Amino acid sequence: MVSRWPDSLVAVHWLTALTVVCAFAFVLSREFIEEKSVRQWMLQGHWYAGMLAWMLVLMRVPLRLGTTAPRHGLPRPQQIASAMGHGLLYLGLLTLPGIGYALACARYGHVDFMGFDLPALISRDRDLAETLEEIHEWAGWAMLALIGLHAFVALLHHHVLKDNVLRAMLPARHPR
Repeated sequence: MVSRWPDSLVAVHWLTALTVVCAFAFVLSREFIEEKSVRQWMLQGHWYAGMLAWMLVLMRVPLRLGTTAPRHGLPRPQQIASAMGHGLLYLGLLTLPGIGYALACARYGHVDFMGFDLPALISRDRDLAETLEEIHEWAGWAMLALIGLHAFVALLHHHVLKDNVLRAMLPARHPR
């Protein structure tokens, strides 16, 4: 019986979590900054973190599909809820950066990622950019709520149910 996730999947999980936290921190902190150049730098940080999260989830999906999930002996309703929650997280991690990418294309007409010009998905369109920005923002808040629920349930398993669900995704402690 598999009791924990492979180290590679654990590493990608926590790197993804870090990049998502950075993406939210950049975009939410920017609301408190008046200096235009700093606000632009923070938007760029949000963009880079979002794109890195997207790349990590694109690496993670094949890893996850090729891995047997740890068995925790959860009741069937919890197994279903877990599968649905994880499915929604993956959906959000795949679509939210994609919407952001399309938004950048519609707003600027091109996309630069760390010095590389990425292909424009759509041509410049101010009205579409406004619509995509609204969708991206609402999807971001929904994703934040879903991530909060995910963290809450993981802590519930650890502290209340006292099972190994959270430990299965924590970095392994290797003896020295």
